[in-house]
Amino acid sequence: MSLGFSAEALLSRARGGGALRMGLVRVPEAEWLTPGVDLAARVAVFAAEPDCVQVLPEAEAAVEEVAGMLDGWLHAFPSRLREGLGEGLGTSSATSSSFLPPTPPERGRGAHAPDVLRTVAANVWEDLCILTPNASGQYRLTAAALAFPTDWHLHEKLGHALTPIHAPIHGYAEQLASGVDHFFATLQPGPIFGRTNWFVVASDAWRYLPQDDPQTRFAHVTEGNAGTTLFVRCERQTLRRLPQSGAMLFTIGIHVAPLDRLSTDAVVRVADSVAGISSGEHERRAAPFYADALTRYAARRNRPPELVA
Repeated sequence: MSLGFSAEALLSRARGGGALRMGLVRVPEAEWLTPGVDLAARVAVFAAEPDCVQVLPEAEAAVEEVAGMLDGWLHAFPSRLREGLGEGLGTSSATSSSFLPPTPPERGRGAHAPDVLRTVAANVWEDLCILTPNASGQYRLTAAALAFPTDWHLHEKLGHALTPIHAPIHGYAEQLASGVDHFFATLQPGPIFGRTNWFVVASDAWRYLPQDDPQTRFAHVTEGNAGTTLFVRCERQTLRRLPQSGAMLFTIGIHVAPLDRLSTDAVVRVADSVAGISSGEHERRAAPFYADALTRYAARRNRPPELVA
């Protein structure tokens, strides 16, 4: 089952309101990673932000394994790299019709693990997070190449277990933690599972790290301009077990689109989902500052043509 590679497609697989759930679907190997992308933005981030790649000592073997896995995947599915995405990635990126499989990074004895991870992560659209189990079987984030974060900083999460990592998400510990822990403990090598997460934001920037307060960030948004000033930011997330190290590889591919480039059905789905978010999560996503404009915009988009003024 495909998750798709655009905000429009990913929204159809996304959770709306109600209780938290993993919402996993099986992802075919050939559709593991995003095809046909221009990677210049990622290369620039990795060059300018050295701290966005970090590796703890216990993850070095897994980094080596990830490098080999990605190198093998890119050469097994070279046609995926040449496929265009149309509007898939949104407004901040162009697609490439001539991208070639990358030269694999230097690996093995003497290789510096952060450099290896930075190189392989610059050759794919997805950010790469590695989680390794400790002696008690608890998974911790021990390495990551995070070029395009959605309002979080790697240094704040590195070394932490799953529940503390997800602490800002209201209801995670009560509704989702046990299911996620069971999935991590039992997933076998081979299958790939994916899910999508979404946010309504006021920017199409690939690196979404806003510094202003939400009221200021969304102050310019109205019903009349919401189509061009509000963006849906989707995370296409996948999980798979590394067969040699036993670590988990978590990938995050960012796909962004302004509301006016989404179908009316998708816009209505987003508006309904925002309205159905629980109170704590409503505030975390800054919804009080754009929800009314979004609802009104969606209602206007959804009116029959004969009723539109």
